[in-house]
Amino acid sequence: MPEQAKSGRLQGKVAIVTGAAMGLGEAIARRFAREGARVAGVDVKREPIEALAKELQNAGGEALALTGDVGKAEDGLRIAQEVERRWGGVDILVNNAGVLPSRETILATSEADWDETMRVNVKGVFLMSKAVVPVMLKKGAGSVINMSSITGLVGLTVRPAYSASKGAVAILTKQMAEDFGPKGIRVNAICPSFVITSINRAMFDKMKAEGAPWQRILDMHPLRHLGEPIDVANAALFLASDEARWITGINLPVDGGYTAR
Repeated sequence: MPEQAKSGRLQGKVAIVTGAAMGLGEAIARRFAREGARVAGVDVKREPIEALAKELQNAGGEALALTGDVGKAEDGLRIAQEVERRWGGVDILVNNAGVLPSRETILATSEADWDETMRVNVKGVFLMSKAVVPVMLKKGAGSVINMSSITGLVGLTVRPAYSASKGAVAILTKQMAEDFGPKGIRVNAICPSFVITSINRAMFDKMKAEGAPWQRILDMHPLRHLGEPIDVANAALFLASDEARWITGINLPVDGGYTAR
C-alpha cells in the first residue's frame, strides 16, 4: 500500500466502514485511508479486520479494528461510542456489511435464509445508522453511504431475498435523506453490478474457463467488463467527500452500464 497521504479529500474525517475485512468494504477502507481519513473497520471476523487496521497504521494512517454484528443493536451502539470516544465524532458511515446465503427462487429459499438476509442487509443498515447518526447530529454534518445493488433497482434471477433486501436499502436511503438533509447529513447508496472480489473470484474464473457463461455475463454490461473493488471504492470516496456536498438521496449505479439496458 502507498504511504499514507499527508493531505487528501478526506483529511481529518472519521469514517466507519462495516464489513471491512474483505471485498468492497476492505477496498473502501483502504481508499479512505489513502485520502487521509481515520478509519474504523468493522467486521464479525476479528483476525482479518485487525490485520487490515495494522496494515493501515503501518502505512502511516490512523485505523481502528472493531468486531461486531451489525444486526445487533448493542453492537452498533458500542461501535459508535468507541469511535466517538477515540476520535471525537463520526463524519462518514459506510453500511457495507451484507450476506447472500441463497441463490434460489422463492420456492427453494428457506425461511432461515430469508430472515438472515433481511437481518444483516436491512436491519443492519437501520441499526448502524440509528447508532451513528446521533453522533453526526452533534456536528450538524455527515455522510451515510449505504450499499445497495443493481438487484435493488432491477430484477435478477434466483436472488429473491437479496434483491428484496437491497430494494429496501435503496428506498430507505431516500427516506433517510429526507429526514436528515435539513440537519446537514447526506444519505446516498451505491448500487454495484457484478464486481470481481476475493470472495467470488474462483466462481468467475470457472465461468471464464467455460467460455459461454463468461461471455453472457460480459454481454449484460455495455462496457463489456466486470467491476473491481476499486471502482466501488472510488464512488464511495466521491459520495463521502465535500465534492458531493449537494448530493443526497441517490442510488448510484456502479455497474458498467447494466441498468442502462
